[in-house]
Amino acid sequence: MNNSTKIRQKFIEFFKSKSHTELQSSPLVPNDDPSILFTNAGMVQFKKWFTGDLKPKHKNVVTVQKCLRAGGKHNDLENVGYTPRHHTFFEMLGNFSFGKYFKEEAIKLAWDLLTKEYSLDKNRLIITVFKDDSESLKIWKKLTGFDENKILRISSSDNFWSMGEEGPCGPCSEIFFDNGSKITGGLPGSKNQDGNRFVEIWNLVFMEFLKKNNKLTNLPGKFVDTGMGLERITAVLSDKINNYDTDLFNFIFEKISIETKTKFNENTLISYRIISDHIKSITFMMAEGVLPSNEGRGYVLRRIIRRALLHVNKLSPGLIILHKLVDNVIDKYEKKYYELKNANSFIKNNLENEEKKFIETLSIGLDILNDEVSKISGVIFPSETAFKLYDTYGFPVDMTESILSKKGIKLDMNKYWSILENHKSLQKTSWVKDKNKTEDHLKLLLQKEIELTNFCGYDEDSSESTLVGIINDGKIVESVNQNDKVILIFNKTPFYAESGGQVGDSGVVLDENNELVGEINDTKKIGEGIYLHFVENCLRKIYLKNKYFLQIDKLKREKIRNNHSATHLLHESLRQVVGEHVSQKGSLVNEKKLRFDYSSNEQLSIEQIKKIEFLINKTIRSNTKVKISKMPIRKAIKSGAIALFGEKYPDIVRVVGIENSNESNLLNSIELCGGSHVYYTGQIGSFKILNDSSVSSGIRRVEALTGEEANNYYEKKLEIFEKIKNKLRATDETILDKIENLKKKSLLSVNSKTSDDLEFSEKKIIKFNNTSIYFDNLSCAVKDLKNCADIIKKEFKSGIIVLSTCQDKKVSIVVSVTNDLLNHYDSNEIIKKIITFLGGKGGGGRKDLSQGGAPLSENFAKMKSKIYDIIKS
Repeated sequence: MNNSTKIRQKFIEFFKSKSHTELQSSPLVPNDDPSILFTNAGMVQFKKWFTGDLKPKHKNVVTVQKCLRAGGKHNDLENVGYTPRHHTFFEMLGNFSFGKYFKEEAIKLAWDLLTKEYSLDKNRLIITVFKDDSESLKIWKKLTGFDENKILRISSSDNFWSMGEEGPCGPCSEIFFDNGSKITGGLPGSKNQDGNRFVEIWNLVFMEFLKKNNKLTNLPGKFVDTGMGLERITAVLSDKINNYDTDLFNFIFEKISIETKTKFNENTLISYRIISDHIKSITFMMAEGVLPSNEGRGYVLRRIIRRALLHVNKLSPGLIILHKLVDNVIDKYEKKYYELKNANSFIKNNLENEEKKFIETLSIGLDILNDEVSKISGVIFPSETAFKLYDTYGFPVDMTESILSKKGIKLDMNKYWSILENHKSLQKTSWVKDKNKTEDHLKLLLQKEIELTNFCGYDEDSSESTLVGIINDGKIVESVNQNDKVILIFNKTPFYAESGGQVGDSGVVLDENNELVGEINDTKKIGEGIYLHFVENCLRKIYLKNKYFLQIDKLKREKIRNNHSATHLLHESLRQVVGEHVSQKGSLVNEKKLRFDYSSNEQLSIEQIKKIEFLINKTIRSNTKVKISKMPIRKAIKSGAIALFGEKYPDIVRVVGIENSNESNLLNSIELCGGSHVYYTGQIGSFKILNDSSVSSGIRRVEALTGEEANNYYEKKLEIFEKIKNKLRATDETILDKIENLKKKSLLSVNSKTSDDLEFSEKKIIKFNNTSIYFDNLSCAVKDLKNCADIIKKEFKSGIIVLSTCQDKKVSIVVSVTNDLLNHYDSNEIIKKIITFLGGKGGGGRKDLSQGGAPLSENFAKMKSKIYDIIKS
């Protein structure tokens, strides 16, 4: 068996046949774990199940988890391509048990899968156990018949696994495969264990303990956590020593060869491997909405892209091909990871933009390197500069070292690696920021003790509900007195909790006598759906288990609903007008306005804004019915529904469809969304964009209004317009002419100066090359311009004098050249160029003094800034 797809599927089918529930891979970007940059192991999504903070939903689970190790604590980036088994992106096959079975069954399941289902020769397997784990040793001996030559006791931490300094942990048992005596390397635990002969393929962790303050206490149960890399087991089952020699990589090799017009051989293999590994990470990261930036996850992505591009450059300088490899990756993985296909154009467009940027950066880096080389006096290149080239410009040190060696210059590599390690430790420190140590224990307690809230707000705006939780001053209490600021939890609620950009509902709580208990000013939720109702001021005493009447603010909800449906239309219109690569990067929907962040590098033009508003308003006027349905997520994505990149959706999703016939200029929108929406688009009323602005690199933000707020906006604009008309004593037809006349009059006062108080000023001199220009605009009579030029000439010893005056919508210009420059400049030529620039004709005089005129235009205000170019030409 050497097909990775079949190997992956057989793993899943085997454990499903053994009463395991298959769960989908969690996102690479963790939803609620700020302690890590990316999901780096199969057990990450089950952390709270292991610790007992949350009750496990299933006893036995099987997953195939997409993982990334390229930033933070787990960072294999520098090793990728140079070793047989290091990758930034990989898939972790795992089976987990939360109290259903423990060591004996976990060991037997692993053994049966490897030796019976995958048909591995058991004589080529080596087992390791933790030195104190006699139970596992006994189970392995009984199952395999191996003696202690093939079941090795390991005393190091290699066989005692833990999540970190604190957290669940336990002894583990690793399974190794022997690649044969022709390959160098020693047994696990030996001095030569890092060789390639014995490769670890599976790790079985027996979670028994909780480590805290260097002490071990028992977990609430005995759990199993296993992990087997798909890339490693595929290599073993394909009879390969190197993971890169399998179908998980060779399909990319073929495309790299075609695009770079190179062959895969011993001279190019490192570059091929790095590019093939990195393009997977790039594709999967960007499919979750991560974009290149200078911090956090975006910084990791940018480094991976640039490292891949440098190796493309090694194969074929100046080539941009990464975005052309994306289709191959998606074709390979889309059946397992259905989210990839919808992200195709988004990934390719943004990746190509980043590639183009880096090609420019690369040339800058080379210039800096050459400049630094020219500065050094000896033969040693500064390690700090080499690191700056790597960190800032993406220059790998091997390229720097190669260029330097050709010039006979050395680089202190020991110092370089020391700087790199210090930088890595700073990265780790700055990322974690102790966020994982400030766990909200109250929320975890609520999730353990309180059932999920029944949300009825899609169909109802009020409900009779039982109070099941009260939080006062950060504590869970049985009752509260009036005037207390509290959070209330009910078994049922019509209040929408803040989610997906939509703000939480507000409203009132009434008691059984219809008396006001308090006003709810916000609603949020924790976990998978415990709704928190925030009451600023309780008006009477309340008790747990009592029944209350909840009523939302219907008018506020309607306005929010209108804005939320409008964001869906905005998203689709942007995809049509700007391009299908546009994706939502965030939103805010409240009763006042909507805010929509989207991926794009270009500001919307006036014409694009008009087109977007036209499409949305026409769809609103069509009064299209909004269809809401529930279906399996795979079916929804296959039907064309848009999912937000990186969002983790349940197996059954809510689909919001605004679907029109083939009539032109009507939008069709289908999105996965849990928010509240209109029943018909006509309820939105109208739509108006306020502005389009940049939020960060590659991300733009549209703010817009709908319905009543849009009408208020138009009324204010019309009110301002009427006031302007009254001030100018204009009509709708004459107002533009009035404004144009005002604008022309204002030009007359630009830098003006009367001839009566004319005096020479150094500030009026513009210098270029070895020539100076004296430039001034005067308010003197036209006939006085030449006299003014003579006055200036007495103090302006060398240069060109350009004076102007404006009268009756006409500009007059005088040009005078000092005697020492007459062999270089002719005032007749200069005056003609100036008059032509101003839109006039003619002009002339003597070589040292000439005059001309032109109609007053906008170019007059630009003349000072352009005078250098005019004379130079």
